[in-house]
Amino acid sequence: MTTTTVDIAAPSHAAIASQRPGRTAARLARMELRLLLREPMVAVSLIGFPLVTVLILAGVFGQVPDPEFGGVAPDDHYLAGYVGVVLAAMGLITLPVHIATHRELGVLRRFRASGLSAGTVVASEIVVGAVLATVAASVVLTLGTVVYGLTAPENPVGVAVWFLAGLACFIAVGGALGSTLSSGRAASALGNLVFVPMFLLGGGGPPRAVMTGPMRTLSDILPLSHVIGGLRQSWLGTTDDPHALWWPLLVAALAVAVAIRNARRHAA
Repeated sequence: MTTTTVDIAAPSHAAIASQRPGRTAARLARMELRLLLREPMVAVSLIGFPLVTVLILAGVFGQVPDPEFGGVAPDDHYLAGYVGVVLAAMGLITLPVHIATHRELGVLRRFRASGLSAGTVVASEIVVGAVLATVAASVVLTLGTVVYGLTAPENPVGVAVWFLAGLACFIAVGGALGSTLSSGRAASALGNLVFVPMFLLGGGGPPRAVMTGPMRTLSDILPLSHVIGGLRQSWLGTTDDPHALWWPLLVAALAVAVAIRNARRHAA
């Protein structure tokens, strides 16, 4: 994955830092989003890969309810779950590479030198992750629905709760990875290494019914399995995926603790 090398240590940072914290974070997030949108790999990882994969899988397995897919149509099974795949791609690839590249290029030091607080920078990264994931999930759902159709959510509130839980989990994981790894290349390599098996075993690949026992055991541990399972349960009214809400939230809390520790270490 390429990295953006645009010098953003511009005089406008001082102007940004002089504003109120909320407005500062929003303006910084807009600037960060503009830089990210110049990276073609962001669109590929967040939209291209999930969209192409879900369209292929939904087309292969069809639209007839199948016991191996929890009794629902495979296209509904995959379309509802791939919201979680987008969240995982954002938290394991896009956000860590973005943050690690900032650290590698000294951008975060320049932020601090211009008077931007750590809290403002963190808030801007949260906004960036939330916007990217929401837009990408909307695109994947919309195009997938146009091609195959998708039933209306059984529990819209539950879908929203699980989406927010997944967003919190993977933004926190992205922050922890980005603050741990020393370069964008390292973040890209590790992120892809973690994302692929999590995607395959966490609900984005084969259904649980065809997995071996050890595969299902590993799947039960992955936070993505629970996020996708919760989305499917809320959207379709049934799922054979695990869906304990406390697990992705606990992973988020642990990831936040790692990110805070790393931030203190880098500031020392």
